[in-house]
Amino acid sequence: MQNMWRVQIALLTAVTMTAAAFAADTGSVKGTVVDSSGKGLRGALVSAVDEDAEKSITVLTDPEGRFILDQLPPSLYRIRARLVGFEDTYSDELEIESGEGNEDVKLAMEPTDDLLSQRTGASLFGELEFDNEEHRMAFKMSCTYCHQVGSAGFRTPEEPVDWQVMITRMDGFGALPKDLQKTIVKKLVDTYAEDAPKKWDAWTPPEPPKGKALAMRAVEWDMGSRRPSMTHDLELGKNGLVYAVDMANDALVSLDPETNERRVYKMPGGKEPFSDDPMVLGPHSLECDAEGDIWITCAIGGKMAKFDVDTEEWTIVSSAPDPARRGIYPHTLRVDQKGVVWYTDAGTGVYSLDPNDGNKRKFYRLPSADQAVGRGIGESRGRTPYGIDVAPNGHIWYTKLNGNRVGRIDPSVPDGDIKEWNPPFRGPRRLHVAPDGMVWVPGCGSGVFAKFNPETEEWKVYDLPDKENQFPYALNIHPQTGDVWICGTTNDSMFRFIPETEELIEYPMPSRVTYTREVEFGDDGSIWVCNSNWPNRHIERRRGSIIRISLDGTVDEKTDESRAVASANSGD
Repeated sequence: MQNMWRVQIALLTAVTMTAAAFAADTGSVKGTVVDSSGKGLRGALVSAVDEDAEKSITVLTDPEGRFILDQLPPSLYRIRARLVGFEDTYSDELEIESGEGNEDVKLAMEPTDDLLSQRTGASLFGELEFDNEEHRMAFKMSCTYCHQVGSAGFRTPEEPVDWQVMITRMDGFGALPKDLQKTIVKKLVDTYAEDAPKKWDAWTPPEPPKGKALAMRAVEWDMGSRRPSMTHDLELGKNGLVYAVDMANDALVSLDPETNERRVYKMPGGKEPFSDDPMVLGPHSLECDAEGDIWITCAIGGKMAKFDVDTEEWTIVSSAPDPARRGIYPHTLRVDQKGVVWYTDAGTGVYSLDPNDGNKRKFYRLPSADQAVGRGIGESRGRTPYGIDVAPNGHIWYTKLNGNRVGRIDPSVPDGDIKEWNPPFRGPRRLHVAPDGMVWVPGCGSGVFAKFNPETEEWKVYDLPDKENQFPYALNIHPQTGDVWICGTTNDSMFRFIPETEELIEYPMPSRVTYTREVEFGDDGSIWVCNSNWPNRHIERRRGSIIRISLDGTVDEKTDESRAVASANSGD
């Protein structure tokens, strides 16, 4: 490692008092990323890594390889450049002090001879060959809902007995067709054993990001521990904190994005966080109510929990109606316009919980005739009621992952007047309803997403690139722009779909093995996700994370102009 060097960033005279105050609090670094010949590299991920804060701030380079990393809180940073096909390159350590900087950091990248470590889960899953489409779909639906397939961590087992144990520990062989049960272990060994990649066809790296993708800026905070930890879902609190559930540790956690402070809130009756004990409650999903308190589904414990953010007191009840002591597997939840909490139970159906009526629970039995039934031991068992959302008119929409249905409940009718539709794709997962009433649904099995019009009952389906290997877990509609943001769960990316133009933009995430399950939006227009690949030892740095995405990076999305150049020309 080279000797450390420091960049002192001087204070600027700002045009306005607000700008002056902001400039006094943060610094910036400008620079260029080039190849070995000195040519600028477009679309490289450039990250300011603050190891003390366990945080990174990332932008992409413009078409000439230039970048600007601004709004950097004073700290020590190393600047990392990353681009598929090249070795990661780091600067020496920089000390960023208050004020604006005008330093030219040049990062030269060399070609890599280790493309395998740079390939995404979607790419690596594509190496696994199946005898027919039924086998491929069964494996994809059963064996990718917690983690990417093909990553270095996934490839750890070597011998057939190791794979036998691994599959049994996860979803079990029962989720797979009987003839695939007999062959899957050999297929995994043949494809992912240590020497197997040498037999694969040559792989060509994808084209670097371009166009609107270059406007991305991502801030990533590592969460949890390198011990077993799972930052499953997140929610933006009304108090400015970001909350998430650590499913493996029976805990609610919070992040203050301004100070980087993390806190862990142990759930009553749960395990001691980060101990070797098994999980008891398994907090899965969370939502804020109108008062800002947090409601949580506890999948393993069959409970519903409420966390008062002011008093930090807990209320925990059975997820099933009295006198049942617990539900089966309470999954995803939403809060409607009246404050009623709605949630799916992957083992039974849909429930409502009314905090205004003593937390009274009501069960809605869903149709089941002529629907597929999964036979695994986890979420892939049964018809699997899964995603849920509240429409502007108060109707409740849900999905069945294995039953392959999208359904609607009318809460104004005693029996819910339940109606279901069979979508023209496999694996409807975490859906959302847009302000115009259109229902947007990800099809994780088919690698697609779709819009459903409840009035006409018509579907419009959109393919993701390389859809056979994509696994879109969730999507959400941006409340300010109407854009649909889709999780590139197995591709270390997020997709943004603009309905008016039907343009699809893919944004690469800063870390390898980024497995996303839910999308939230900030009042400032930011997009929030968390990395919850399980087990977390598969993830780069072996920890989950919370990620804030915005579109104010190096390139101005509206003008295609480089902010790095504009800033330099203005004298900043």
